[in-house]
Amino acid sequence: MKNIHTTLDTVLPQIIALSEDIFRHPELGFKEFRSREKVIAALDDAGIAHTDVAYTGLTACLDSGKSGPNIGLIAEFDAIPTLGHPYASETDHAAHACGHYAQIGVMLSLFLAIHNSGLMEQLCGKVTLLVTPAEEFCDMEYRRNLIAEGKLHYPSGKQEMIATGVFDSIDIMLSCHAMGLDMTKYHAEIGASLNGFIEKRAIFHGKSSHAGANPEGGVNALNAATLAMSGINFLRETFRAEDAIRVHFMMTEGGQAVNSVPSRTQLEMYVRAKTVDAIFETNAKVNRALRAGALAINCGLDIQDTPGYFPLHQDENLTELVKKHILDYMEPSMIAQGTHGFASGDMGDISMMWPTVEIGIAGFTGSIHGKDFMTVDEEQAYRVPAHYFADTIVDLLSDQGASAWKIKEAFVPVMNKKHYLETLDSLNKTTTYEKEN
Repeated sequence: MKNIHTTLDTVLPQIIALSEDIFRHPELGFKEFRSREKVIAALDDAGIAHTDVAYTGLTACLDSGKSGPNIGLIAEFDAIPTLGHPYASETDHAAHACGHYAQIGVMLSLFLAIHNSGLMEQLCGKVTLLVTPAEEFCDMEYRRNLIAEGKLHYPSGKQEMIATGVFDSIDIMLSCHAMGLDMTKYHAEIGASLNGFIEKRAIFHGKSSHAGANPEGGVNALNAATLAMSGINFLRETFRAEDAIRVHFMMTEGGQAVNSVPSRTQLEMYVRAKTVDAIFETNAKVNRALRAGALAINCGLDIQDTPGYFPLHQDENLTELVKKHILDYMEPSMIAQGTHGFASGDMGDISMMWPTVEIGIAGFTGSIHGKDFMTVDEEQAYRVPAHYFADTIVDLLSDQGASAWKIKEAFVPVMNKKHYLETLDSLNKTTTYEKEN
């Protein structure tokens, strides 16, 4: 135990520098080529082999040579478009405004310290590093093109890794993420749940004509979209508080020219909720509002649904095991437990099938997805979580993996992989409504 912590303290400065370098050179999902090379170089320096997965992701494994559980350490590569961030890229405004770079620092430093310390010789089973691409659900045309070219099957990194079997041999998943709570009040968030969502695009098809000379000759697709948005907003009073519903949208196309009646408009939106049933129920309401707007103006309508992420449900037994080790590094008052976040992440998909934790970590300033997000306290952002995850690994892989097997045996999956993939595929569809003649 002492050796792993001493080694971790030796490794951390180098990997924190690597992670902060990734922070300064952000890349959107499935474009994380530079970031991946940085991680590969660190693995190569330690003599650890890696495998490329999911287009820009990678995995690496430390094997004790003894039978036992396989513990997955999950981190994420990608950034999010954020206008005005000091390190936003020029081409697509990518910025690390969600803290994924710090996940790499925590999990990669832990992985290297386990290797360098020889800890696996004293434990059983395996520890697998899983650096996943494309957690942020954005830049969708690029991702759809990759799918059309046969380079991907799904638009999310973890969805792709689930489908291609990358996680099949993993028994327990450990992850962390910058928390959305007051980081001066809390230094860890455990047992939090998150919403799931469906992504939608609504395309209204009208008829163009001269907006000044002959507006009556056109069919105004902008009016149809505006009515649809109003319908969605009027529905909000029907959303139950306990379902934690969020429906948010933006207009990505409002017309073709000011002097022409808009012949095509497009809305993009998320339908989020705390449960799968609430997502489906709300999605049906939103579809009715979209259809109503199109019908009132007599526009054609395409509703394109893309499966987003499932709600995150963290495993209670695994949470309590990790909490036991977190308490060695902070007072109980600094830990928030059992909160619910209205955001979403593809760790929710993982949690449907595997015992999963995603610990909220502190050490950042600014707003998540805001232009002012950055590291402010390396101790909390990197060092503290790396150390308590080291203790967690020792706990899970000692005594022939007794703690890990107990957690896995008690875990009740929401769905199996086959059901999961069938559900994803069923949600990926386009529904067309023709306008009246």
